[in-house]
Amino acid sequence: MISKQEQILIAKFVVKDKQERYLTFLSKEKTRKKFTEALYHFNDFNWKLFREIPGSENEVQTISLKVKSDKNISTCSVISVDHNFDGKVIPVDEAIKNAIGIEGTILIFGEADIVYYEGEAPKRRYISI
Repeated sequence: MISKQEQILIAKFVVKDKQERYLTFLSKEKTRKKFTEALYHFNDFNWKLFREIPGSENEVQTISLKVKSDKNISTCSVISVDHNFDGKVIPVDEAIKNAIGIEGTILIFGEADIVYYEGEAPKRRYISI
């Protein structure tokens, strides 16, 4: 089942012509796996809304600073190839500690106020701006 945060993510950050397709994929357990497996090489974000986190920059520090500057964010929704995390809503600290570094993962902080995407390395770490 697709969460409200996932719906907001798709509406705000995914290119228009793919939104309906991804909403459908995420809403059904059978097709959700198809979507999550594509996360290693996901190309359908509106990349103007993201900046790459270069290898010289610590992603944990970058995300921590950005998330903690918004006092209203306490949870993180996870879309991931890692079934231990996919579809879960977890506390921000747990997401930062345990989910960052998992390739094929999108972290949706709050109501998609901040989004972190990690694809297959190298150079596949992005944060919303």
